[in-house]
Amino acid sequence: MVNKKLSRSLGPVLGVMGFILAIGVMESPVLADDNVEVNSAYTNSTTAAAVMYKDYSININKSQTQNGIRVTVDKAIATEHKLKVTLKLESEKSLEKIQHDNSIFMLSYGDNDNERYTSQNTEQINDKTMLLTLEKDNYEGEYPEKGEIRVDVVLSNYKVNIGMDIPIDFTESFNNIIKKDISGKIPEFNYTLNKMESDFTGTRITYDKPKRDDDTEDTSNSLFNSVIILKAGDKMYKTESNGDYMGKDEVISGNYEVKSLTYNKVKDENNISILPVICNISDKELSEIYSKDNKKQESINKETTNNVSYEKTIDFTDGTKGEIYNIERNDNSIKVYCKGASEKESILMASNIYANYQYIKEEKYHDFYKAFNMSFYKDPKEAFGYILELDNVKKDKVVELSFDTLIKYVDRYKIEDEIKLAK
Repeated sequence: MVNKKLSRSLGPVLGVMGFILAIGVMESPVLADDNVEVNSAYTNSTTAAAVMYKDYSININKSQTQNGIRVTVDKAIATEHKLKVTLKLESEKSLEKIQHDNSIFMLSYGDNDNERYTSQNTEQINDKTMLLTLEKDNYEGEYPEKGEIRVDVVLSNYKVNIGMDIPIDFTESFNNIIKKDISGKIPEFNYTLNKMESDFTGTRITYDKPKRDDDTEDTSNSLFNSVIILKAGDKMYKTESNGDYMGKDEVISGNYEVKSLTYNKVKDENNISILPVICNISDKELSEIYSKDNKKQESINKETTNNVSYEKTIDFTDGTKGEIYNIERNDNSIKVYCKGASEKESILMASNIYANYQYIKEEKYHDFYKAFNMSFYKDPKEAFGYILELDNVKKDKVVELSFDTLIKYVDRYKIEDEIKLAK
């Protein structure tokens, strides 16, 4: 029987793929001591999430066990608009076999929160231990500073149905928030900027735009190919869109976020601005470009320096070239030095380099590098030079770099004037 509180909200959830993630586990004897400490493999974890949130996360360590599977609500962190909870799943037998059916993970906090989308991320610690990170955004309202978190885990195939209600107090993280009213416009997309907010999860720039008239041409899709850069002091960060929603009076609201630009980095910074880099490549052209470029990618020769594999040069369609002219690797960071023949080319290169760990077929668990650990800034020793910095890189991993092929079409990009947000 499904837990009563969960059963009231399962109807709209069962059809949503975002809530579905299954863990295939053979049944084993019940594990002893439900309140066992986190194992050393997790305690010593240096994942990006652990590094970013360790100062504000609340240790919960509350567990329940059914049919040989222990579910532990390990940590929780929250601000007014974000909630993140880490779960740990353990079994005496292997957790390697994952099946994607008949499993639900739900997280709720505050009034009317059950319907909100829960994103999920998994990390395999070892054969018998898996971490699940559940995250929710609440931009139409606010999460309470204190309350009760509800976590539900249903593994139907393995007769696991666990629900936990956990009292929580997020006062410390709520006290470390910066809010600023801002004013600015991005005319190409009819955006009106209205607020900047920084907390331990990052910095967000919110905007409003009017509802689109169905009889007019929609240009918003081209923003997918554009770049919104947030500048804080000397450093620059590529933002990611959190999407938008319909607000009052049919005004659409949304925000752009930089996870690595946290409260501690912003609180003493007075020089903050955004730099829109607008691209006018249409969706139809986009498909054609990627289709053509995929054939060329196989013939690209890459160099390797300090266990970093990279494409040394890039050919722009205006006849000029860009290059990566130096690679530095120290402990858990990598610096990539790049430049083009103009400021625009260099900014496009620095903000559109992708990084990932090299795929090794024989590895049981494949790690992915988190893009939000990247920032870039001017190289004072090189005209048009920029330094892209990758933090929290695993020392023993070969890192592969690649450019977004769209930036080769440099004439299709335009850098707008900076919009000052704080002085």
